[in-house]
Amino acid sequence: MGDGGQTPPAAPLVPSVSRLAAESAAAPETLAPEEIREMREHLVFLREHKDALRLRLNAAEDLLVNGRREPSDRGVCRHLIGKVDRGVIEAAIGREPLKSNAAARARMLAGAIRLTADVGVLLAYLETLAPQRAHAEAAAAFAEVVRRIDFESLSATRLARLLQVLTETFRGQERVQVLFSLLDGDAFRGAFDAAAAALPPEVAAIFAPLRSVHRRLRGEDADGAAPADAQGLALGLEQVMAAPDQVLRGYAEPLRIRMLELALDPGVPAAVADRAAGVLLGSLARAGKTFTRLAMRRAAQLLARHVDDRARATLEEVRRAAPGHHAAERWLAALAARHMGRIAIMASPPERGRLEAAFWLDGQRSVWLRAAAAPNAARLAREAELQAALALPGVAPVVEHGVASGLPYVAVAAPGEPWRPPDDRAPALGRPTALALLAQAARILRALALADVALPDAEPERFCLEAARSPSLTLADLDGARATTRAEAERANADAMRTLAARLAPETTSAADLATLVRDLDRALLAERDA
Repeated sequence: MGDGGQTPPAAPLVPSVSRLAAESAAAPETLAPEEIREMREHLVFLREHKDALRLRLNAAEDLLVNGRREPSDRGVCRHLIGKVDRGVIEAAIGREPLKSNAAARARMLAGAIRLTADVGVLLAYLETLAPQRAHAEAAAAFAEVVRRIDFESLSATRLARLLQVLTETFRGQERVQVLFSLLDGDAFRGAFDAAAAALPPEVAAIFAPLRSVHRRLRGEDADGAAPADAQGLALGLEQVMAAPDQVLRGYAEPLRIRMLELALDPGVPAAVADRAAGVLLGSLARAGKTFTRLAMRRAAQLLARHVDDRARATLEEVRRAAPGHHAAERWLAALAARHMGRIAIMASPPERGRLEAAFWLDGQRSVWLRAAAAPNAARLAREAELQAALALPGVAPVVEHGVASGLPYVAVAAPGEPWRPPDDRAPALGRPTALALLAQAARILRALALADVALPDAEPERFCLEAARSPSLTLADLDGARATTRAEAERANADAMRTLAARLAPETTSAADLATLVRDLDRALLAERDA
């Protein structure tokens, strides 16, 4: 503030630096008419502030400053202007009356920086303007001043001063937009990154998150830069998304797309993602795949948060934009289906086995559901917890378990379909395939035994068979599984495996233990392939 707390008069906007101060020695000796007009303005400034500046003038310069001679000689004028350097200016503003009069100091500096592009003087002018209420003038001055700064030669200390002025001159979205405009320049970006570690904590706390966002929007992380700090990225994105709707929608569509992609990342707070999707998703063109891709990401995010009504509305938008979109139709069908917890039942109960085709809304993927009668709730919960704790290759992971409408259930993720045993409706497997699948099943049951888990049987319906490439099995149904001793688990699983092998490859059932059975099956498979 200045003069007794009164609002100071608006400081003049910053014009371009004097041509006389910047021109080369090869210029003509006599000033051109437009240069004379400019020099007259400089002389008015020098005459007004000559006492504060305490310039030592020779006779010719004294005549010019006091208005007794018209400016014409280029050399004399340049010599005079050259005397208004940083040292003179800093000394003047450090003395009274300018030291304690912000308004007068701002007026003097506004004229002084026309005569020099010295960074220190420019920053002093901004620092004087920032606390005042002449916001428009300060903002315009900032924009003009930063265009003159050679950021490649700017020290970390002076860059910190510039950023501090930026925080005082601008607030909220203005600050974000000014910093982003600066970061679009290679020189400023390089200076900022080089000085980042040396910035004062209060400055870094404001600007580092915004730099993280800008880096991601430019795709710099993809080019080998260090990944942005997740917390800083979220903080910066929150500042960016606080802009008014019209500002966010006013960005070019490629930038809006990158902003929305960033906001839909898993680590971004829900409120920020909601803000970005609410403003930006509807602003994208419906034609092409970009809208559909981002809308599906948004729907997945909402489903994972159990915000099903909004997820349904987003999926309906995808259906209108891309009729027949398979995933959107499937997710909508899952939302309309009967649920057990977050598991949508997508098919009728199976004719054989206990696994029902289902869809996991939280993870947006197909799963297999096993339910039981209410009296078996405790047993099913134990089995689900046992299966979840195994984390063994070939054993399906549990995605959810609980009780819905009084019925216990467990859902697991496993590729393929339940393994149908050969009968009059399912043709017998070829011998090499049968041996390969039996060997896989034996390995899975041996892994269970080593984890001290016993199965009551090894019926094919317990396994899911993925036959798209080379056939593979996943144990999905652990009904009746129990934790026991290693020896008991080995015995029970070997008996179960021999029963299964007897159905598909009877000649391999003589082995007394699972390890031997696995070895016998492998040898039989090799012999079959070599035959």
